[in-house]
Amino acid sequence: MVKKIFNDLDKLISWIENIVCVLTLVGIVSIATAGVIARYVFKAGFFWADEVNQALLVAMAMFGSARAVRMNGHTEFTTISSKPKSKKVRIAFRTIIMVITMALLVFLLINLSEYAASGTMLSTVLKIPRMYYYMSMPIGIALCLYEYVRAFKRKVIDDPVTEE
Repeated sequence: MVKKIFNDLDKLISWIENIVCVLTLVGIVSIATAGVIARYVFKAGFFWADEVNQALLVAMAMFGSARAVRMNGHTEFTTISSKPKSKKVRIAFRTIIMVITMALLVFLLINLSEYAASGTMLSTVLKIPRMYYYMSMPIGIALCLYEYVRAFKRKVIDDPVTEE
């Protein structure tokens, strides 16, 4: 029962990561294309286009980084961490790297959460509180942490084979 709940939650998180990445990319391309057409064909642009694209780009980067961890698409220290002959040393080295990475993410999560929560400054064009733009950062970091915890066994204990 509990395993099914976690599997369902994991599927939901994966779905959210994928949907946000797709929607933000579609939004960026659509807004940028419409802005270029408006500017060069109709000689008028959208003042808000750059502002919205920046917010969408940050959201895509944050959710995309979590998705990259899930899909094993992040750069890793495999050249260094796979060098030792002893499996125990390799596991210890990978554990240290993973703990440092997760500690950095926790630090960023705390700081970015405080930053997003205190964001009372309004955006330049749309006059929307910037905290709505910045909320994707702590959410993306939290998703990265979740994905690293989820991938711990695969990345550390299973002693992944390196490419020769």
